Amino acid sequence: MFRWIRRLLPVSKEEKQRRFLEEVDAFNAQLYGGWPTVTRQFLGHLKLRSGTLVLGDPRDHPAVEVPNVPAPEVAISALFWSYPSGMERVISLTLRLADEPIGGSSRKIGDFDIDSKKLVVLDKADREEYWTDVGKDRIGVISTATEDAVLHMLTERFELKTVRVNPRRAEVVGPVSEVLDKEIEDYLKSNPKYADFPSDHFRVETNDSRDRACHLEKAWGFLPIGAEGGPLMFVCGTGRGDGVYDVHCTFNGDVPSILSIDFVEESVSGGSPS
Repeated sequence: MFRWIRRLLPVSKEEKQRRFLEEVDAFNAQLYGGWPTVTRQFLGHLKLRSGTLVLGDPRDHPAVEVPNVPAPEVAISALFWSYPSGMERVISLTLRLADEPIGGSSRKIGDFDIDSKKLVVLDKADREEYWTDVGKDRIGVISTATEDAVLHMLTERFELKTVRVNPRRAEVVGPVSEVLDKEIEDYLKSNPKYADFPSDHFRVETNDSRDRACHLEKAWGFLPIGAEGGPLMFVCGTGRGDGVYDVHCTFNGDVPSILSIDFVEESVSGGSPS
């Protein structure tokens, strides 16, 4: 009876979000062999030559700058949801910015908006020198996330040879010229079904810094910033994915000590969200 009464009552936006996340967590538990446990791992060190750390979404980077970092390298650790299948999700990130971090109260120093499900952390000078917005490759990508209709349509219309990379993605064999890219874009725009967002269905990737970060399949990793190697950036997934996340930091005077980012407010452990 009480469940029937609750259905008649208005549901707040927060309650709708909570229920949606519970459904997502339950689906993932079924997909990955059971409910996850929370584990902590030390992930490694990131060199910092400029004394300023920058972080944010690889598609809109940088969003937050942390200057005056005293340590020559940043120690990175994380909390994970670890599923029975071996699947992992980063739910909290901690960056030690001083050789001997001093504990104290933490305060918010900024936030960033994620829409690629990825966070990038790197040295400011390394970003300015090595980050590339356009790489040397021209990889034609056809989305098959929802259906194969566009794949079949473009393959037939433009006589493309393609390979299936995963259930969500097929790639054109060989580089796609700017001329062919424009022809495919115009063709999709001529179809009302695909006209509004043609890049959601076909795009050319150049294997630039952003592309490499966005395509990381693992929960986290250290990747070269530039295409030719060189210094590294740290990349990780962001818990359940897209959203706005706060950055908190403890300080010793004006010197940052410990940086922390929570991607998931509540934890899941051995059964259901707490």
